[in-house]
Amino acid sequence: MTTSTEPAGAVFKRLETRPLGDLTGYPGNPRRGDVGMILESLTANGQYRPLVVRELEDGALVVLAGNHTLQALAAHGPGPCGRMTRTGEEEHPCALCHGKEWEPAAQVTVYQCDDATARRIVLADNRTSDAGDYEDAALAELLESMDGDLAGTGYTDNDLEDLLQYLEEEAEDEPYEEEDGQEEDGQEDAPAPALAGEPATSSAPATSGDTTPPPPAPPGHAHLTLTYPVADRDETSRLITAARDVLPELESAEIVLRALRTLVAVIDSRHSPDGVVTVAALLKAAGVTTQK
Repeated sequence: MTTSTEPAGAVFKRLETRPLGDLTGYPGNPRRGDVGMILESLTANGQYRPLVVRELEDGALVVLAGNHTLQALAAHGPGPCGRMTRTGEEEHPCALCHGKEWEPAAQVTVYQCDDATARRIVLADNRTSDAGDYEDAALAELLESMDGDLAGTGYTDNDLEDLLQYLEEEAEDEPYEEEDGQEEDGQEDAPAPALAGEPATSSAPATSGDTTPPPPAPPGHAHLTLTYPVADRDETSRLITAARDVLPELESAEIVLRALRTLVAVIDSRHSPDGVVTVAALLKAAGVTTQK
């Protein structure tokens, strides 16, 4: 196996504008593009992407990428062409010939490469044009931002109408999602602890869709529903369990309240100069009295 010292791939030489008569299409190009659509874009937007051409040893220029643009330029022919593009209430002449005398020419980037590299460029250009997909909602938003003037975009009013109808049908077919009730992996959030004096018998998730009303609050009490991010669920559950172990004689509402007071004390300690919180401070925050 030998290693070549020649540079790999295509070598850039220059960027220039050449008459169409100096350019030759790639022989046997397998792709069949929409020349009419490309011509519409050229007359509305001009040629904003140079053709990629290979310079042969005899100086001939062969188009590797942009063969259909070459055909569209040839289809335009010499100017003036008389084509107009409307933007709102204004009309603009063709972006190629500008409504004046013009001989068809193309912007080109010139490269030198071997035959194998030339074939790879042709195949890759055709293949990458097919690859990928669209974010439909973003495409619809971009098309709608054109305010009905889709000339030169490759899309028509019917295309936009069909896309909007498709998005509407997709939205109607989407399954109903529980709000803050279920994670993507199918696990549901833990229920908020009861704060009305009812015993907390389990930390297991509530049944999805449970609409059973809470029991009446005792005199002097009120219901309070707590919600918190899924990421904080386990930490909150551990904190309440620890408070229940330390204070088993208290009702659930008191346990949850003191657990939250302890959590607030820990959070406050992060903002203190030394970042330290003592056991005594935690007990005080939780409302636990200690005997000396």
